[in-house]
Amino acid sequence: MKKILVVDDIAENRYVLGKMLEAHHLNVISVENGKAALDAAYADPPDLVISDILMPVMDGYALCNIWKADERLKHIPFIFYTATYTGPKDEAFALKLGADRFIIKPQEPKVFVELLKEFITEEFTHPSEKKQPLGSEMEYFRQYNEILFNKLEKKVVELEQVNQRLNQEIDQRKRVEEKLLSLTQAVEESPVAIILTDLNGVIEYVNPKFLQVSGYANQEMMGENVSFLKTPETNADVYKEMWETIKSDNVWRGEICNRRKDGKLFWVYLTMSPLKNAAGVMTKFMAIMEDTTERRQLEAQLRQSQKLESIGQLAGGVAHDFNNILTAIIGYAYLAYLNMQKDDPLKEHLKHILDYSEKAATITKSLLAFSRQQTTHPAHFNLNDLVSNFQKLLRHLLRENIEIQTKCTDKNLSVLVDQVQIEQVIMNLATNARDAMPQGGSFIISTHLFELNDEFIKTHGYGKAGSYAEMMVADTGIGMDQETREKIFDPFFTTKEQGKGTGLGMAIVYGIIKKHNGFITVDSELGKGASYRILLPIVRAVESSEKKNTEKMAASRGTETILIAEDEAGIRDLITTILTDYGYEVIGAEDGKEAIQRFRENKEKVALVMLDGIMPKKSGKEACLEIKALNPAVKVIFMSGYSENMIDLEETTFKDVHFLQKPVLPSDILKKVREVLDQKENGLL
Repeated sequence: MKKILVVDDIAENRYVLGKMLEAHHLNVISVENGKAALDAAYADPPDLVISDILMPVMDGYALCNIWKADERLKHIPFIFYTATYTGPKDEAFALKLGADRFIIKPQEPKVFVELLKEFITEEFTHPSEKKQPLGSEMEYFRQYNEILFNKLEKKVVELEQVNQRLNQEIDQRKRVEEKLLSLTQAVEESPVAIILTDLNGVIEYVNPKFLQVSGYANQEMMGENVSFLKTPETNADVYKEMWETIKSDNVWRGEICNRRKDGKLFWVYLTMSPLKNAAGVMTKFMAIMEDTTERRQLEAQLRQSQKLESIGQLAGGVAHDFNNILTAIIGYAYLAYLNMQKDDPLKEHLKHILDYSEKAATITKSLLAFSRQQTTHPAHFNLNDLVSNFQKLLRHLLRENIEIQTKCTDKNLSVLVDQVQIEQVIMNLATNARDAMPQGGSFIISTHLFELNDEFIKTHGYGKAGSYAEMMVADTGIGMDQETREKIFDPFFTTKEQGKGTGLGMAIVYGIIKKHNGFITVDSELGKGASYRILLPIVRAVESSEKKNTEKMAASRGTETILIAEDEAGIRDLITTILTDYGYEVIGAEDGKEAIQRFRENKEKVALVMLDGIMPKKSGKEACLEIKALNPAVKVIFMSGYSENMIDLEETTFKDVHFLQKPVLPSDILKKVREVLDQKENGLL
């Protein structure tokens, strides 16, 4: 009785198939995976194996591959019986592995057995070669010929078997050659550089990727010692450790710096490993190099950005504290100024204090802009005034050997812009100009009224027809080549040494101008300086809301009760004085926790709460939430040396919440208080 080995990971499938075969007087042995099938076959070889494809531990393809390569098993027929069928390629692959048949589940029992018929019928047995007595000479020749025919038939069978083995060896050689070709192709097309050397480090092979990275030609590399790529940037101890490791039959990994043919340096993550022959003797070394130059540059830029972020946080904190101090200086000076007689000789001195305090407030806005803690506040300005006012700050940015020239048109260039951001544009361009003029030179800013027409758009390829305020910013520095000009506004592009630039300055300039619906272009040549043209749309001029009149103060008075929470005693006393002088009743608190307590005690009469943004014990926002929970109708004004977006008023989810940016004039405090108190219930300022 023939033995059939059934391999399937599903018990029900093994049971059904076993019953189908046992019905035809076949002995069935069933196992659940390829590994178990091999163990069973080695212990007691079957006459036929029927295997599924998808199984745990070892699948059918792996089983077939091992089965047909094993001298003890390869003569035993191997049949796939599987539900895994995505197309003819599955059957072709199975037959390529050596399978004798590929049958798709399910099959009717009769049909299935018919498909196996040639594998399960009894083998043909040849007549015995035992000699029979010869009755006559003719009978002798007949028997002799029959014996010769049988021997010849055996020889034919043996020759067919030899031919089959030769074909198998040819197929196996083809598979090896195909595998070798695939490996060669993988090395040749590898995205990482690969080098093979002898045991002395002499180069025997490099792949195309290494030639691309290093800049050398193939003939320039052959026969050279790999050490010629070394640079002083990699410590000699690193190279020593690497050679000691690989010569000790170990793999070495690490980052080293190599030199290109043009002299430029490039960093690679190197994996160096020994290669052995069939006898296990070390014969070569293989180096796999992954170029890490760009990653290192990005890491350096990230570190520089993190430094700037830290500086920005510091600048924001300084601006906050300075704004608190300025609030007290401006407030008390303003009160003193208003209470002086017109002919008081000290009045002019106080006016100078107020003027310079306002300039100091502008500087804190610049610090907040640098730290990205300043919200955008577009307003109408004459571009000429912005340039003229910022000229004084340029003197602190540029060295003494750089001459500053401003040439402003006499026409009114009314633009709708954020003052701090436009000043940041000028500051970034001035910083670039300073670095481009190490030996000194000229920095020139000029303004003009410019009419952009269709002809200009057609010629230059950009713009939108209309009137523009043109600002030309030029220097007499080293200039730029064409490649630099084309990338000057790209993020992270910089011509400065590593660690001395983030590559973000000009990208920020470009972003600011585009946000203001403007255009910026650059014109430069090596040795001839650089010139930037900035176009900002002209808008209808209106009186700037930023203008202050030192001689006037809001006269609106009130009788409401106002709760003030401010941890700076000087500022709290200043605001209390201002409000009480204009008829208001004031309740003071020195932190958020006390503010909540004082409001709870006086919630029936408090009409407005003024909260500092940052306070001990409880912040202004935390205090606001608890106060609003006690009385949702109460109005709230936040005051802070930080910008509004640092407090994030939207998170409070309440209406009637407003903001005052420090430093602030007494007149602006009174104006804001009156506006908030007078607005309709649930209205917005």
